[in-house]
Amino acid sequence: MKDKNQKPFETPQYFFMRVAMGLSYNEKDPTEWAVKFYEKMSQHEYIAGGSTNIYSGTVTPSLSNCFLLEIHDDMGHIAKSVADIMMLSKASGGLGASITKLRASGSPLSSNNTTSSGPTPFAKIIDTAIRAIQRGGKKKGALCFYMENWHINFEEFIEWKHNAGDDYLRMRTANTAVFISDEFMKRVEAKADWYMFDPKETPDLNELYGKEFSARYDEYIKMAEEKKLKMFKKVPATEQYRQILVALQTTSHPWLTFKDAINLRALNNNTGTIHMSNLCTEICLPQDKNNIAVCNLASINIATHLKKKQIDWQKLEESARLAVRQLDNLIDINKLPIIEAEKSDAENRAIGLGVMGFSDAIEQLGIPYDSPHAYDFTDKIFEFISHMAIDESANLAQERGSYKNFQGSGWSKGLVPIDTIEKLENERGIAVDIDKKSKQNWLDWDSLRAKVKKGMRNATLMAVAPNANIGLVAGTTPGIDPRFAQVFSRNKISGKYLDINHNLVIELKNLGLWDMVKGKIIELQGDISSIDQIPLHIREIYKTSRLEKRSKINLLFTHEASPHCRTEHGCS
Repeated sequence: MKDKNQKPFETPQYFFMRVAMGLSYNEKDPTEWAVKFYEKMSQHEYIAGGSTNIYSGTVTPSLSNCFLLEIHDDMGHIAKSVADIMMLSKASGGLGASITKLRASGSPLSSNNTTSSGPTPFAKIIDTAIRAIQRGGKKKGALCFYMENWHINFEEFIEWKHNAGDDYLRMRTANTAVFISDEFMKRVEAKADWYMFDPKETPDLNELYGKEFSARYDEYIKMAEEKKLKMFKKVPATEQYRQILVALQTTSHPWLTFKDAINLRALNNNTGTIHMSNLCTEICLPQDKNNIAVCNLASINIATHLKKKQIDWQKLEESARLAVRQLDNLIDINKLPIIEAEKSDAENRAIGLGVMGFSDAIEQLGIPYDSPHAYDFTDKIFEFISHMAIDESANLAQERGSYKNFQGSGWSKGLVPIDTIEKLENERGIAVDIDKKSKQNWLDWDSLRAKVKKGMRNATLMAVAPNANIGLVAGTTPGIDPRFAQVFSRNKISGKYLDINHNLVIELKNLGLWDMVKGKIIELQGDISSIDQIPLHIREIYKTSRLEKRSKINLLFTHEASPHCRTEHGCS
């Protein structure tokens, strides 16, 4: 925290105490809980999300991290959405915005007998607004646009992040992501045609998923071929898929998210369709014109839960339970600038507990990132955290009451995240090649199913955020990502930092090799794979993200991501 002259006046431990006190004052014994929260955060066992850290314990507690809003096809709502985005960004939130409902360029406007300019000009206004906002004065504004790829302007959308071309048609700040249906992937596999429509003529496609989407999509194809639709375009599905992948390779956009899997596996979709993910693609929540979805984040640092080269399960349970309670407290303290966001936050109480320090932890355990052993470790960790988080939310429901929209949710039917895989299989008609057996046999999932049926405090519980900023605060690796390099320079809004893998340094010093090879490591930009003086088993453990791409893909095909990681938020 800084004073009016922008000089820091808060030490790290005061910072953690401020956050802890700010998130405990609604407890019956706030001092007791503040101490518990402080001890966890000050030891870097878990850290609250960025917005929470900025505003907790202040007179403006806008504590939420993520907002998801849908922009509707009328001028009034478009203008309101621009204002809402600016206010939410000012409050330090990252945003996801679905623009699929905006009618196509050239679509007739009955109000003045002209035609629409399409989504791009309105997106450009938002892109410019986001660029102008410095979130809380601490970080730059950030947003991701989502569009379903049946929109007739999707080919233009793909080019939004290209460097070349008309700047009026490019987004220089906002990110982009495509919301892909199973129907599209089936047509890619079958080498069939893909039809694109004007959302004005096909308004319900945005609300449908699974078999219902496919059936309605086929009806619109028939209508198009019978000339009953004014606007449509037909392309080979493989060609559009190639365009997506080429754009992804050249611009890192659009990110790929999968509509059917997200909606079919959601335990909270009783309030509506999920139309998008968030800025970082780890949050998937229903939203509509009257509800801007909100999520509140924290991440457990796996690396601080090691004891004698093993996971300290008791300590990890304590961290998961305290983090869930702290996040639930946040919602009652939260003050958001938009009424639709406050409504959604209060009625759904969505939280996202994730992890960081994964690579840090497996390095200390001597496990290569791209090995089956790492996959098994991942599954055990996420199953355990998922179980404890769900159980704690059920406990809080008994203590404080269930969230308003609990009835009709998957929770109210006694479902837990792993159960939703069967629903996905039934909808697709094919098996999901994943091990559904518990890796923690002592966890009683059946008893937990019975417990959640009686009530849950939070609509959602887990989400693996990238947490690049709080990972730096904790001095560990962000999220579940492998390291970019063993040594590199990191540029942040607050300055430039040297990022060095201390685990590797310790290993090499113990072998008496550090002074011999450190110059070579720097010369090779943090890549140790070709340094013969370093033993092979060390090089296997300390691979970087660049070298792991192929092996990561192979690993994902061999073992899909943890079924307990792909929980209510659809994280992957």
